[in-house]
Amino acid sequence: SSSELINTFSDIFNNEQKLFLKFIRKKYSQEYILKQIERLKNIRVLLIGEVIIDEYVFGDVLGKSGKEPHLVMQRYDQKKYLGGSGAIANHLSDFCKSIDLVTIIGEKKENFNFIKSSLRKNIYMKYFLKKNSPTITKTRFIDQVSQNKLLGVYEIDDGLIKKDEEEKIKNFIKKIKNKVDQIIISDYGHGFITKGIAQYINSINIFKSINAQVNASNVGYQSLNKYKKIPLLIINETELRHELRDKKSKVESLANMLVKKFKIENLVVTRGRNGSFIINKKLKISYCPAFANKIVDKVGSGDAMFSMISLCKKLNIPNDLAIFFGSISAASSVETIGNSFYTDKKYFLRQLEYSLK
Repeated sequence: SSSELINTFSDIFNNEQKLFLKFIRKKYSQEYILKQIERLKNIRVLLIGEVIIDEYVFGDVLGKSGKEPHLVMQRYDQKKYLGGSGAIANHLSDFCKSIDLVTIIGEKKENFNFIKSSLRKNIYMKYFLKKNSPTITKTRFIDQVSQNKLLGVYEIDDGLIKKDEEEKIKNFIKKIKNKVDQIIISDYGHGFITKGIAQYINSINIFKSINAQVNASNVGYQSLNKYKKIPLLIINETELRHELRDKKSKVESLANMLVKKFKIENLVVTRGRNGSFIINKKLKISYCPAFANKIVDKVGSGDAMFSMISLCKKLNIPNDLAIFFGSISAASSVETIGNSFYTDKKYFLRQLEYSLK
């Protein structure tokens, strides 16, 4: 086939990728691999996390201001993308049966229509209003030639939600928990998932996957301490080192420590260009190289990987396959601006089949 010829005679895959794909082809038949993706279609997900609006302002950098010491940019275009838990919901939607999204937006419902129109058909949003807060918006200024980010401006209130809002959210989760197959928590650390909500989620006997991100506004404050006995956690290397306050140790040693500390069944550690690995509670590690051919924007790539691996581990798909599927999803995301791309099942299957030729 043309795909086989391309893979044989071109350098589209580097040596590390080729060795990994050879290992996967030898261990699993293509029929088995594709069957695992089809198994995901009946899963019903409860997704809990902050919706984020990602705004990108594109322009030409003109240089330093003639009067003051700051950069000047000529604006050409502006685009808006649905990020945060909204992006995760869209990544999930083509692979599973339904997603119930529980989130917060600003008290004045800014961007509400945009959020609703950006969600795919099998996503059902239950939103709560955060008092005295805007809908979280993260604006980035981009040089349109190089695509480099120049500046980020966040419109955000990181204060914890009020007690009455917390009780309403817990009551809604209580009503819906028996109608879903798994819970996915995307904790961006912006005051939505309180210790009380986390403790209630911990008490629910259902498969859970968690992503608790460290970002510019919560560094030094975000922690995993409110979560217990985690079936699946995804974290990047920087977040792992932040959680354990260790800059020097080998990343695998830190992963071992985190698994033991929080009784994690499966831990995924992402490392950018260095790929990723998944380690289980028996401390067995499965490595996977990064598959992106070019890096345009890393925003959203972790969400794409998190979405796919969460579904896979709900059905106990082998770790080496789960992280492979997640890496394929992340590669598609990192090659596009922001959350302009959501994982499409047909496209994903084409990428998968192409890689396995």
